[in-house]
Amino acid sequence: MPETAPGQLHAGTHDDVVGHAPPGTEPPDIRLKPVLLTGLFIVVFTAATLGGIRFYYHRQGLGPLVQEARTFPAPRLQQNPEADLKAMLKEQRARLAGYAWIDREKGIARMPIEEAMRRLSQRGEAAYAAPLQPERVPALGSRGGASSSVLSPGAGPGAVHRPAQAEPDKATP
Repeated sequence: MPETAPGQLHAGTHDDVVGHAPPGTEPPDIRLKPVLLTGLFIVVFTAATLGGIRFYYHRQGLGPLVQEARTFPAPRLQQNPEADLKAMLKEQRARLAGYAWIDREKGIARMPIEEAMRRLSQRGEAAYAAPLQPERVPALGSRGGASSSVLSPGAGPGAVHRPAQAEPDKATP
C-alpha cells in the first residue's frame, strides 16, 4: 500500500471537507517578507499623510482648528427674580379679577371668573347648549336647493322649528 497521510484511507484520495490535504501542498511557515513590507507601507503612508496635513496647516496660517476664541457678551440674567415673579402673578390676578375689553368692535369683554361662573349657574342647563346657528336656505336651482317653491317655516312635513331665543344678559364690560 502506498504511503498515505494520517486520516486518509486511500493513497490518491484526500478529504477537503474534513480538512485533510495531501502532504506537501502547504509551505511549512509564513513568508515574513510580504508581512513586513505591508506593515512598513502602512507606517510610511500614515507618516506622509500626517506630514502633509501639518505642512498644509502651517502654510495656511491660522487654520479653522486654531482660530482665536470668540468672546460673547455676558448673559442678561434677572436682577431680582422674586420681585419679577410677584409682579407677574399680580398682573395675572388683576387680569383674572377685573373687567376689560378684548375686542370692543365685536363686543367681546373680559370679566372676573367668579362673575362668569355665577352667570352660567343662573342659566342652568341652557348655558351648556350649543349656540343657535342661523338657518341657511340654498337658492332655487342650486344643487342644494329645491326645484319647486319653498314652504314657509312651520308649514308642511319636515319643517324646522326654532326654539324661542332668550334675551341675552346685558353684561357690564
